[in-house]
Amino acid sequence: MPDLTERRSNLAPWWGLLLALGAIGCNVVLFVGASAQSAMPLLSLVFAMVAIVFLVIGLKRAFGLPQIYRGKVLSVVLTVVALLPVALTAFAFVVSRKLPTSTAAPQVGQKVPDFSLADTSGKAVTLDQLLSASSGTPAHKAVLLIFYRGYW
Repeated sequence: MPDLTERRSNLAPWWGLLLALGAIGCNVVLFVGASAQSAMPLLSLVFAMVAIVFLVIGLKRAFGLPQIYRGKVLSVVLTVVALLPVALTAFAFVVSRKLPTSTAAPQVGQKVPDFSLADTSGKAVTLDQLLSASSGTPAHKAVLLIFYRGYW
């Protein structure tokens, strides 16, 4: 057992906070290969679990061995701050599993089925109307379709 007159810093909550931020960072990583992207949610969940382990160790040290480790208040503050990214990571992991699959989404080069939408004046306009040649307009037209796969 270390000398009781020399108190140590409790670094476990700091490591917990760093790992909790790393868990969020795994979800933010944009430029990784397709094979690595599928592993990122699981990696972020592992980081969050390890962060919780370090936070618990830090709290046990701060309150269980106060004669050796200093920083009760700092340990509690760091734990509370680190639990926010951990909770956000867990929430994102669970909610992302509920998103519908995109197997029926159109592929690049695939012919688009005809549909109608309202224009800026509220009049219904079909895709065939936009692509057809009318008097005074060129025969070759194009329509840009943007698909936003939102989930509400």
